Amino acid sequence: MLIRDVTLHDPPLTVQAEAAGAYELLIELSALPAERAPAGTRGALEGVGDRSGEVWLHLLGLATEAPAPRDAAALLASLEAADPLEVRRQLLGADVPAWRRLIPPEAIEAAAAGDRAAQARLLDHPRYYGGAARQALAVLLPLGPEETRRRLLEALGRWHEESFAAREPGLVELLAADAQATTELAATMAPARLIELVCGGFAYEPEPECPRVLLVPHLAARPWLLLCQHRDTRIICHPARGQDGDQRAATAEGLLRLGRALGDEQRQRILTALAGGPRDLDELAGAVGLSRSTVHHHMGLLRAAGLVRLAGNARRYRYGLRREAVAEATALLASVLTAPGEERP
Repeated sequence: MLIRDVTLHDPPLTVQAEAAGAYELLIELSALPAERAPAGTRGALEGVGDRSGEVWLHLLGLATEAPAPRDAAALLASLEAADPLEVRRQLLGADVPAWRRLIPPEAIEAAAAGDRAAQARLLDHPRYYGGAARQALAVLLPLGPEETRRRLLEALGRWHEESFAAREPGLVELLAADAQATTELAATMAPARLIELVCGGFAYEPEPECPRVLLVPHLAARPWLLLCQHRDTRIICHPARGQDGDQRAATAEGLLRLGRALGDEQRQRILTALAGGPRDLDELAGAVGLSRSTVHHHMGLLRAAGLVRLAGNARRYRYGLRREAVAEATALLASVLTAPGEERP
């Protein structure tokens, strides 16, 4: 039998790696507790919202469109030159395919333009903004476009001036080496395998609406994997590799992460629930009787310890146990408990 398939095929997946100061600046602010910021930055963050972490990640799309070399100064200049309403659109994820499936696009557009009913709909949605819309957007959403942009620029500019600018060259040098290593790996393996290897076991399932994946190494939010979308691009911000120093330091860090992950009764319950098979965040939350946001926090620590793997895409992410973690943990302990010259079991 001869078969000719004339149906529409999904575009091939392409993967690129890029390091830039603009990305790291935004990721730093997303992970920065307001109380630990310098006085000027802390005051500016109050005008954006003390729990505004997700806001900065939604500006990563603007960073991808800043002029090369996409440093922090280029991001600030691009934001200052951008149409204020366009900044509001990006802030609300108007070009994030996942949000456009979750909420009618016209509702996001109306909220960006100032419609109060549409804004309330976004703030109250249980899954929009990862369930953290009210915490992240309650301060900015009622404002007009000009004031929204001004406050974002004030916070970014203050952090850049008070902390980031002096550190940017050294950070970018480290991150660029990581991105270059990823680019070299890309020539030796399939895109899906590359993503899984670079992103600590994340088994990404391609999305038809995002034929391009941008891998962005970061130091600011380690050990978190940050998953974002912008137009036709899936942005995966992953912990930079090879920054742990010598083998002894890497071993110590691995043991600390393992101990931190296992030293909590709630995380132990999550692991027990996953022993029955992979589950998504809602299923896990129901199984262990915790909130979705609490389980999400625990999953970050369990993934960092190498106990759990993540699979899927914006339609559905699933968590499962890494069975090989038992052998890895045994080897990690043996490297510490075995005397020099003694044969390991």
